[in-house]
Amino acid sequence: MSFDGFTVAAVTAQINCELKNSRVERVNAPTADEIVLNLRTEDRRSVKLCLSASSNIPKVNITSVVKDNPMQASALCMHLRKHLNSAKLLSAEQPGFERVIKLTMQTTDELGFPRTEYIYCEIMGKYSNVILTDENDRIINCVKPVDITTSSKRQVLPGMKYEAPPPQDKLIPTDTDAEAFAALCEKYGELEADGFFIKSFRGFSPLLSREAAYEANAAGKPVRGHGAALYAVFRNMINRCLSSDFAPCIIYDGKKPLDFSVFEIKQYGGGANIVKFDSISECIDRFYSERENSERIKQRGGDILRIINTAEAHVKKKQQNIEDDLKRCDDMEKFRIYGDLITANLYRAEKGAPSISVENYYDENCPTVDIPLDPRLSASVNAQKYYKKYNKLKTAKTEATKRAEQAKAELSYIKTVADALSRSETEEDLEQIRAELYETGYASRMKDEKKKKPSKPRPMRFITDGGYTVLVGKNNTQNDRLTLKDSSRFDWFFHVKDAPGSHVIMVSDDKEPSVGDFTQAATLAAYYSSKRDGQNVEVDYTLVKNVKKPAGSAPGYVIYHQNYSAVVTPDGELAKRLRCDK
Repeated sequence: MSFDGFTVAAVTAQINCELKNSRVERVNAPTADEIVLNLRTEDRRSVKLCLSASSNIPKVNITSVVKDNPMQASALCMHLRKHLNSAKLLSAEQPGFERVIKLTMQTTDELGFPRTEYIYCEIMGKYSNVILTDENDRIINCVKPVDITTSSKRQVLPGMKYEAPPPQDKLIPTDTDAEAFAALCEKYGELEADGFFIKSFRGFSPLLSREAAYEANAAGKPVRGHGAALYAVFRNMINRCLSSDFAPCIIYDGKKPLDFSVFEIKQYGGGANIVKFDSISECIDRFYSERENSERIKQRGGDILRIINTAEAHVKKKQQNIEDDLKRCDDMEKFRIYGDLITANLYRAEKGAPSISVENYYDENCPTVDIPLDPRLSASVNAQKYYKKYNKLKTAKTEATKRAEQAKAELSYIKTVADALSRSETEEDLEQIRAELYETGYASRMKDEKKKKPSKPRPMRFITDGGYTVLVGKNNTQNDRLTLKDSSRFDWFFHVKDAPGSHVIMVSDDKEPSVGDFTQAATLAAYYSSKRDGQNVEVDYTLVKNVKKPAGSAPGYVIYHQNYSAVVTPDGELAKRLRCDK
């Protein structure tokens, strides 16, 4: 599990460093299993602390991700607001190096007298929970009530005494000395070093256990004989943890985030992409937001994905059939030549002959060719039959070529929808894509789509360092509206060259942006496209007045002329820094 004891220690240290004595301004609950505390720090900064008990994404971290809150707050959220609004966060601690963070909150009761309450954040997969207790550890409320029907070992219900999760039969690493470590090495001498730490100590994830064995040069080897090296690595990790010397990073396999760690990861060598972060909360935000986006698209956008995949498969099959039709047209010119040669040699044709041998004057060497004839017909009628075949194939080729262009345009459109789906951020974005697919006929049988009122498109908004507003469409519907309706003739239009991507508009306000502003807008166009993971991406840009939409073209499709081009590298950090609509 990514969120191991060392991660909890890093988050606890960051909370104590940055949020100590901060006050709760508001409590929000974006989802049923997630609580967000809006805090005001001593230096007057506004900070959000996320406490998530989600089975898929359990976490605690300082977050910059802003989520939409439900119109009607839940009963749990209202209860927490009653208890925690204006409360002061005194400290955070990690009991027993477990995956639990205990937040000590100072608040007041109904009469204004001070009191202490605790928030226990248990990060344990499907058993994760966020529990509010009073100063005597009596449970006030919790995100996930657990009764006797759910667990016979530990119940979590309002009014009950809080009990810590059953402890693991493992040692606490921060309390382990050299002698105890040596005893464990003797006990598990035949065990592979890769699994030694996770079997012996609390707080070690499989990733860190393998990393410790790798750094001790004991990967894949038994513990016996490597005790000293393993202890040196272990001691270094513990000392760094106690001194809050962390180096958060995410390990990527291509585009997919594999795992994250609070320490440097070297076991993959050059086979994985390692991205480092300044703080553990920033690392957690990035890791889980990317994973959550992928999972959300898979779950909530599953119906859209199925429609897109089906449509793409259908178009590719259509393209294959068109290619077969075009191949059958390869004999078209041969039939025309046969007709011409028979017509030129009518005097040589014998009545009832099955063929005629003539010189092919279309070839510079004038070879003799045998042309099959229908012996029941005259030579001139045979020539007319060949001309008829030629004209039929000529028409078929013209139509097949048109259908090939239409299929190519259709496949290009489907790819733009898939690209927009991959970058969707909210349920509203998904609904707009559903509405677009319904309007274009791909989702004609989508349930209740007619009854849904389409929401007004809201493009992403950025401010360049030069102060210019940059608007980025999230899907084809927004792209059309942004470029063709909402922008001025003298605003600047940006789009990645020859690939699906967002329409990007830089509002000029009748001024001339600087080179830096153009570069940042082009970088955003590259990042919000299907080439966001590439380098040296070419982006076209021109004035909006040069952009046109052909009649009858698919949503999001435009043509432009008199454009310039820029080569940039997509930059997610720049996009995050410039964005201002959240």
